[in-house]
Amino acid sequence: MKNVLGSLLLFLFIQNLSASQLAEYKFSVSNSHPCVKEAVEITFKARQKDHTDVMFFFLKPRLSDDYQILLLNKVAKDINYHDKESTFTYLLFPNKSKKINIKFDFVIKMASDKAVAQVYEGGRDNVKWIDTMDRKIDLNPLHLDVEALKEDVSLVGDFRISSKLDKEHITAFESANITYFLQGTGYNAIDINIIDNIQGVKIFSDTIKHYNKATKDGYKLQREFKYALLADKNFTIASKNIQCYSPKNKKYYTLKTKEYNLTVEKQNLAKLIDTQEFPKETKSFTWLYDFFIYIIIFMSGFLSAKFFPNSINIFQNKNIYSDIKNAKNAKKLLNILMQKYNIKELKNEIAQLEAIAYGNSKASLRKIKKKIIAILNESK
Repeated sequence: MKNVLGSLLLFLFIQNLSASQLAEYKFSVSNSHPCVKEAVEITFKARQKDHTDVMFFFLKPRLSDDYQILLLNKVAKDINYHDKESTFTYLLFPNKSKKINIKFDFVIKMASDKAVAQVYEGGRDNVKWIDTMDRKIDLNPLHLDVEALKEDVSLVGDFRISSKLDKEHITAFESANITYFLQGTGYNAIDINIIDNIQGVKIFSDTIKHYNKATKDGYKLQREFKYALLADKNFTIASKNIQCYSPKNKKYYTLKTKEYNLTVEKQNLAKLIDTQEFPKETKSFTWLYDFFIYIIIFMSGFLSAKFFPNSINIFQNKNIYSDIKNAKNAKKLLNILMQKYNIKELKNEIAQLEAIAYGNSKASLRKIKKKIIAILNESK
């Protein structure tokens, strides 16, 4: 009964204790007048003022369509006995040009030395969470006056771009492969199409996210935009102007890609045809070319299955998913999955690999590979 009464009195005492007596705290903002999509660093520091008990600080931002926000870092340290200091650092991107309010929920949890000690008593199976007295503190919202960009831009931040074309002379039905490398720091929701439609050219594209790390200046990122182009006549990959804005330098700038002129050597389909049984046509032999390819594939598959069924199966079983098995690290495995497999079925495994490649995860790459292969086998 005494313990219950004592806990109740302690609770009433804490409830009546003003926040200023419990701890001192303050916000700081890197820029209170940012532009849309500009990185803003928000820091919150709290230090224990009442030294009666052990104290823990918890801070959580409220979500809003007006901005994007994420926790960059939290550092807690004991200055002295019952003297805790915590620093929270957030990265925020405004979505709209107006005055926005950012609200946070701040909770102080207090516990006695005895309650903390009980967590470490006994075996690992006896561990329980600390019994605390919680106090929610009302914080005034932060105010940002967000400015609109004066020009339409595709990128906000400081970026550079380069490109690499595998060859400028190809034959018909052979692909020209070009990769654009985008690097820099800024807003990471990037939606750009570097190669527009080219008449008479089939274009296949893919984007690889190599690096995407949140920092106080924005996302430090690296992207690869890969294109494969097929054509039966000469064509040009036009230079592209990508409009950007640098909040750091307070100026607009343009990224300009290189122009490429490709020559396409036409294949002489007449050499593939018996001129007596199949005389030349003046229009198009595309259907005939496809027909021969189909026959070759069909016959090779039929003969292999008829005369070498066992050896083929053994070879396939041995080499299936060898690219996944032989991937030396998480980054290489991510690239393989992005380029060759249906990653929608591998959402959890992709997240685990990104945590290994770009975070501090020590998950087993070997186990993740086995899980991926099992999922791919099930989806057949």
